[in-house]
Amino acid sequence: MAKAVSAPASQPDAATRPPARFATRGHDAAASRVAQLLTGVPPHALLIVGPRGAGAGTLARDVAATLLCMSPQSGGACGECRACKLVAAESHADLARISPSGAADEIGITPIRELEASLALLPVEGGRRVALIERADRMSEPAQNALLKTLEEPPAQTHIILAAAEDSSLLPTIRSRCAVIRLGLPDPAAASELIATRLGLDAATATRLLRMSGGRPGPLIDAGASGDAARAHAALRRQILDFVGVAPHARLRQLPALIADASAILSVAIVDGEEGGTEEGGEPEGADAAPESAATSTKKSPAKRAGGKPTPAERRANAKALLHLWRGVARDLALVASSAPASVAFPEDLHELTPVAARCAQTTWRDALISLDRALAALRRNGNPELLLDAIALRWPRG
Repeated sequence: MAKAVSAPASQPDAATRPPARFATRGHDAAASRVAQLLTGVPPHALLIVGPRGAGAGTLARDVAATLLCMSPQSGGACGECRACKLVAAESHADLARISPSGAADEIGITPIRELEASLALLPVEGGRRVALIERADRMSEPAQNALLKTLEEPPAQTHIILAAAEDSSLLPTIRSRCAVIRLGLPDPAAASELIATRLGLDAATATRLLRMSGGRPGPLIDAGASGDAARAHAALRRQILDFVGVAPHARLRQLPALIADASAILSVAIVDGEEGGTEEGGEPEGADAAPESAATSTKKSPAKRAGGKPTPAERRANAKALLHLWRGVARDLALVASSAPASVAFPEDLHELTPVAARCAQTTWRDALISLDRALAALRRNGNPELLLDAIALRWPRG
């Protein structure tokens, strides 16, 4: 049976300090455990499970680099040898990487069969061959059955590393043949520091962006998030708070501008709940939910590049992002009104939330939150987000 290791984020001590050369941040206990596995007789198959964008893929790449390194140091790759340089350049002959592709966004049987054939060959550079299967939960069932044959009878000096957002879609027989490392969200302090360093941001901006992405640094780094997104996010929340003092018909006039401004947060904020349900600024409601962070939405359409109007698809995406953000504001107001300010998603906004929360009864904010939950449920049923926003704007408390 597989050996499962649950490794919540924690501050390192002497026993859990991760290899200094690992790129993984915020998962000290898990990285330390992986390093221990690699210093002995490494497992033929390792499955790393963690929320998408939270570091499972990075840890899997650390493992691959360490296995191929000619001079590993305390379980980590040296970063200097020929093998490390080839891995960094993605040109190592003994490293095979597979990830989902095509319109179905899945891993089909063909690349797995090709992998099986390549693993049967002798290593070119060193003594091992390594396969890295990213987003392994997207393997089709035929692909999994094909991979199972290799896992059951792995060639000598062959190692297969799987990274997945969740493992329930993997065959039990695959899971049972892997050593399993489970990750949660990374330590917020370490993740914020990573974002600040990689993107050249100040600590406060990095922290806000991390909260916007639901605690996942991956989408932020992939999208090259900037301080503009954090500032736009704060401004949108402020405008929604100001709506408490605005007449309903005036809110409707201001709403199109808010929808347009929401495009600035698409690259980093959790904006979709189709994979289990999410709330702006919070953790996913389902264990396998992944942020549809819209790293793909940062590219402007031809219409926008030419100075034209947003396309219907872009308006819908903006409206969805605003609706999720609005739900986050209602949640924070309900928490403040319930004397639970320590639980708000954005504590840096407390000085703005507190006076607004006091303008209406606790039940009023609770009802507003319920209305937004219903709107999001309608959105998941393919409701029109702009019409849903109109309804929310009209019903938003006034005090």
